[in-house]
Amino acid sequence: MILQRMGIPIYLQVKTHILDKIKAGDFLSGAKIPTERELAAELGISRNTVSAAYKELLLEGVLEARQGRGTFVKSSVSSEEESDFAGSKRDRLARIIDDAMAKASELGFTVDQFAAITHIRAQIKTMAVRTLRVAIVDCTAEFAHRFASQISQQIAVHCEEVLLADVEQGRVPVELLQACDLVVTTMEHHTALLRLHAVSNKLMAIAAIPRLEAVIQLARIPANEAVGVVARSNDYFRAIKRLLSRINVGALQLEPVSSLDKEVLRRFVDSHAVLVVSEELEPMVRQLAGVKQEIIVFSYEIDQGSINQLMARLVVQAH
Repeated sequence: MILQRMGIPIYLQVKTHILDKIKAGDFLSGAKIPTERELAAELGISRNTVSAAYKELLLEGVLEARQGRGTFVKSSVSSEEESDFAGSKRDRLARIIDDAMAKASELGFTVDQFAAITHIRAQIKTMAVRTLRVAIVDCTAEFAHRFASQISQQIAVHCEEVLLADVEQGRVPVELLQACDLVVTTMEHHTALLRLHAVSNKLMAIAAIPRLEAVIQLARIPANEAVGVVARSNDYFRAIKRLLSRINVGALQLEPVSSLDKEVLRRFVDSHAVLVVSEELEPMVRQLAGVKQEIIVFSYEIDQGSINQLMARLVVQAH
């Protein structure tokens, strides 16, 4: 389901659509997927948009292009077979290493010396990245926590979760951000943090998108349905309202609760057929909910391209 006005780039929706098809088993490992033209016609969007999604999935190693045959879901293949497929990340990395090895040879290093120096250098960079501190700034505590979790899963770096309002109102001193090696925020809050000139040289904007599956579930709820929202903060509730307004799904009756008292929460859960919950509180709500109640886990996710850019910047910054 592609939502043209939801505020999420269409190519990212297409990318998620393909990943969901793979997870569901509709696109099997090693199977050929529709051509860009076929998928564009099926989804009612431009071929260029589908092409952008395919290119990202090729670079991430999810898909592989076989010359003259089409695009396939990446299968488990040997290194010899893998070299036959264009577009994989491993192939691109191999070419970079080959180029570096050739330049090292020109400087008089043997292949064994190159391998040893590269291994040592990688270890040094890994240890150096682990000493870096990254401030994750967002207007919603739940999203800041999710972003920090995403980053920590892929990069061994220490993350500080900071609320934008706390910075703007002085509850978190600017000096804390200055003490960090990098300040990461979403594009939505980038301008606000740029006003803090002391951290502008450390600032990095990331692309964050709502979980497409949750957005689709919300869009399918009948108008005027009472929907319970369970989270630790009212900021989470307001973020959902802003998103629904943007995608023109504003007729739902959202009813928030921020109390974690078990009895209060139990009564609240029992009184709603549909519940939207933060990722952190999902296990608690599922314990209280019945089998017929719909639970929608809503969060924002950092785009993988932004994660890759962040990783590259930290590697460069690490000494």
